[in-house]
Amino acid sequence: MFVRVVPIGRISGKFVSEVCGEVEGLMNVRFKKLAGFETPAIAWNHLRRQHDAAKVIGVLSKNSEAVFIGKDMPTLGITEDDIYYDGKNFVFGIEEPQAGCLLVSIARLKPEFYKERPNSFVLKDRAVKEVMHEIGHNIGLDHCIHPFCVMSFSPSARDVDAKQKDFCKGCRIKLAVRGVNID
Repeated sequence: MFVRVVPIGRISGKFVSEVCGEVEGLMNVRFKKLAGFETPAIAWNHLRRQHDAAKVIGVLSKNSEAVFIGKDMPTLGITEDDIYYDGKNFVFGIEEPQAGCLLVSIARLKPEFYKERPNSFVLKDRAVKEVMHEIGHNIGLDHCIHPFCVMSFSPSARDVDAKQKDFCKGCRIKLAVRGVNID
């Protein structure tokens, strides 16, 4: 599977490359890094002090390189900006199948968001899990009931920490039945 990746906003290109490199080592996916862009001003919600993920996805889906290649290859946006979606207080990430796009925010994955000491290893570990989770949605998986599975729903950073960087046996079987090889 190939995924285009687009850095959005101030996120470090090096960090994006490190996350994608680790995901490539964990599952059968290859990333093509495209040029990044600034977080769209239209996505800012002044009252919430967050960005509307649906509006960011809207701009991401119209990215000229992404549109040219088509939706068969999903586009992943990674941002440092805090995002919300569909009435939720926040999301770590979303997948929009009609647009062929995925979006992951590391804002609330950072330990310092919770007044903890910055830790680049924890941040990268969490980001890898959330990228894998959104790719899992893109290839047809729903949330999983097993808390250790990368597809489990994570309402907090601690829940992200609790899951593994792997798909459970049940999710692997669902993918195998669909002919999707993630190894």
